[in-house]
Amino acid sequence: MLRELQKRMEEFHMVSPKDKVFVGVSGGADSVCLLLVLLELQKEMDFVVEAIHVEHGIRGEESLEDAAFVEDLCQQFHVPCHTIGVDVPAYCMQTGLGTEEAARVLRYQIFERLASEENAKIALAHHQEDNAETILFQMVRGSSLTGLCGMQPMRRDENGVCYIRPLLDWHREEIENYLKQCGVKWRVDSTNAQLDYSRNFLRAQVIPKLEQINTQAVEHINQTAGHLAEIK
Repeated sequence: MLRELQKRMEEFHMVSPKDKVFVGVSGGADSVCLLLVLLELQKEMDFVVEAIHVEHGIRGEESLEDAAFVEDLCQQFHVPCHTIGVDVPAYCMQTGLGTEEAARVLRYQIFERLASEENAKIALAHHQEDNAETILFQMVRGSSLTGLCGMQPMRRDENGVCYIRPLLDWHREEIENYLKQCGVKWRVDSTNAQLDYSRNFLRAQVIPKLEQINTQAVEHINQTAGHLAEIK
C-alpha cells in the first residue's frame, strides 16, 4: 500500500524534495495513519513532516485528552507538534455558524496561517468515505458541478496554500487495518455518534443504506465524482 501511495503522490506532484508538510492530526485513525505513512515515505521522497493539532474547545476533558494523545504520539515518533487551541462555541456565538462549520473555519484559518508562515503544504487525512459524504452533502443542499466533483487529491486555495490528500483512494477499513498491523492506537471522537451533525447522519444512516443496494456504493460515488472532474 505504501508503494501505491507513493505512486499516487508522485502522479499528482504532491511533494517536492525539501518540502515542509504539516499534517493535520486530530488523533483519530485517519490522521494518525496519514502521519505514519508520511513518516515512512519521507525517507524516500525527501520532505519534512510536522504535525498540527487544533483543540476546538468543544468536548471538554475529552478534547484535552486528544491533544495530549497527539503530543505523546509525535514525541514517540520524534515529530514536531504544533498544538493550537481555538474557541468554537464563542465563534459560533459571534458568527451564527453551526458547530461543524465553525470548527472547520477556525481549523482552516490555523492551517492557512502556519502554512503561510512556514512556506509549507498541509496534508489532510480524508479518505473515500469522507469524499462520498461530502459529495452527498453537496447534492442534497444543491451544489454546482464543482461541489459534485468532491475533494481533490491536491489543490491550492485562493491564498496560495497547497492542500494534499494522500489517503483519498483509501477506505476507512484499510486505514484501521494498517494501524492495527502497526500496533498503533487512535482516539475516537464521541461526537461522531451525534446524528444531529449532518455528516454524521450521512455516515451512520445514509451510506450504510446505499451499501445495502450496492456494496461498492462509496467507491462508485468517488468514481462518478472523478468522471465529473474530468469533464468540468
